[in-house]
Amino acid sequence: MTRKINPTSLKLGLTQVWDFTIQNYSKLNYCYAFSFLKQLQIEDITSKFLKVNKFLVNDREFWYFNNQLFLNIYIVEVISKQVDKHLFLIQDLAKLLSNWFSLKIYLRIYKRIYWTTTSNLILSYASYLLEQNKNPNKILWQICVFLNKHRYHSKIVYSTKGIRLVNLKGFKIRLVGRFDNTKNQMSKSIQQGLGVLSLMSLKNRVEFVNRELYTKLGSCGLQIWLFYEIN
Repeated sequence: MTRKINPTSLKLGLTQVWDFTIQNYSKLNYCYAFSFLKQLQIEDITSKFLKVNKFLVNDREFWYFNNQLFLNIYIVEVISKQVDKHLFLIQDLAKLLSNWFSLKIYLRIYKRIYWTTTSNLILSYASYLLEQNKNPNKILWQICVFLNKHRYHSKIVYSTKGIRLVNLKGFKIRLVGRFDNTKNQMSKSIQQGLGVLSLMSLKNRVEFVNRELYTKLGSCGLQIWLFYEIN
């Protein structure tokens, strides 16, 4: 039997909270399509603005409701000398979004304590290394060593049963595409992992992220699975 590429969908509504709760079971209408398009535009502009200003972001949360935007940004570290810089950046970002989309912005910054075991940050780190023309095999090896050092670390998550404490038990990283400068035009796949848990157990939690990366040799698909055990 074939395995599901995105195992997170197995537990949506059972143990993990949906990040995007808007559902439309009929044909797309204008209001839904316009709201969804605006959300994508806001996410794209916010990501580019933070990246240009070298603002290291762990994660972002968007809520768009009644022409109001609620945006939470989680950062990994706070240096006293950079507090003013962060404040000015957030003010500029709020003005940009307000002027561009005519929205009322509610913007907040939070610091994550256990940021090392978040899939989005690992994905951003891998993307950065790939942009620096690092060897893909070496990139996967560095990430595996990094995650292995932080195995069994705990973090707090939201679930359908409330707030829960989870421990990192395993991970899997896969890179698919053409990333070697060889005469072979075919794409290939490299994969590394350690401590994979059963995906069917409701005591386990899976965080999955996927991103399309673009290099001089073509596009590559980077996939990261983080396996947690719920206490």
